[in-house]
Amino acid sequence: MYYYNRKIRTGVIILSHILLVGGGHAHLTILRSLLNEKISHKITLISASTYQYYSGMFSGFTEGIYQEDEIRINLQQLCERASIEFIEDTIDKIDPITKTVIGKSGTTYTFDLISFDIGSKSKAFNQNTIKPNYLFTEEISMFRSSEAPTVVGGGAAGVELALSTLAWRKAQNIKGDVILVSSSPLLTSYGYKASKKITSIAKLKGIKMVENERVEHVKATTIVTKNGMKVPYTHVLSLTGPTGHQLFQSLSANENGFLKVTDYLQHRKYAFIFGAGDCITLESNPTLPKNGVYAVRQGKVLWKNIKHYLSAEILTTFKPQKKFLSIMSTGNKEALLSYGNIVLHGKLPWRLKHFIDKKFIKQHELK
Repeated sequence: MYYYNRKIRTGVIILSHILLVGGGHAHLTILRSLLNEKISHKITLISASTYQYYSGMFSGFTEGIYQEDEIRINLQQLCERASIEFIEDTIDKIDPITKTVIGKSGTTYTFDLISFDIGSKSKAFNQNTIKPNYLFTEEISMFRSSEAPTVVGGGAAGVELALSTLAWRKAQNIKGDVILVSSSPLLTSYGYKASKKITSIAKLKGIKMVENERVEHVKATTIVTKNGMKVPYTHVLSLTGPTGHQLFQSLSANENGFLKVTDYLQHRKYAFIFGAGDCITLESNPTLPKNGVYAVRQGKVLWKNIKHYLSAEILTTFKPQKKFLSIMSTGNKEALLSYGNIVLHGKLPWRLKHFIDKKFIKQHELK
């Protein structure tokens, strides 16, 4: 069953206020559409920062390949070009009954339809993480130059940042280990072949590996694992997986705090609430990985369904692809490409990644 807008009278469409919260991949798709598309409804984008940082280029920034201006999108200027309102604020609370949200600034915002694309939070043992994304450049600049930088987390983000940090330090002739602590073998969700390959690469390049050790707690200068191992550090980044936002607790979020939506990217109870990207969980596919590939594809479905909801038309289901291309930087302008059972490593995958990432940013540059 799809949910449509009941604010429609015979022959008359009542204009609505669409509130977009967050500047993630799906909402960027909407903004790009609005550059060439006119819509009569009022649209407002609220984001915690004027800039949306592109996580796909974080490893390149860490390694020193890209400058800060090359890895971010100016949301305010993009909104101006699309003729929609931009507000810099962080939404902390939502009241679905009154159709209002409250920002960190204390301001109350009203809406007729709301969509969330605010990404996820990191499960952190301390305050050091790379989320929200607009804090990344400051955090990583301190991290990579510390005496014993340590990453907790053996997923793609953790491995990428450990390897790119190591590459940067070697280029700067900075001595000392880059430590990677993981509770399991690296990249387990990518399959055995990719996991084995990235482990070999990390060891060959000189990452100090602490595998199969679950972190129990983090002290001032030491990480203590469940098995009692003590790992000294000077700066630690927690990249142990995504978690949701407290904001969604009033909307029957799942146990990890993610906004639950149907295949229409729509809240089941409150049909005027939509969501996409890492901040949501599909009821039909709760284990779907959090990555930008799905978020980009959700963007077109999300925008179509928002418009169809407001005009009482049938909504479209989002169907995630079974396989997706993943290219992970491994430092020194090399990358690991994986697609199903195909695993490749070297300069060519990195050049492909560089091309894709630069093309994505270029779509949002001012002409």
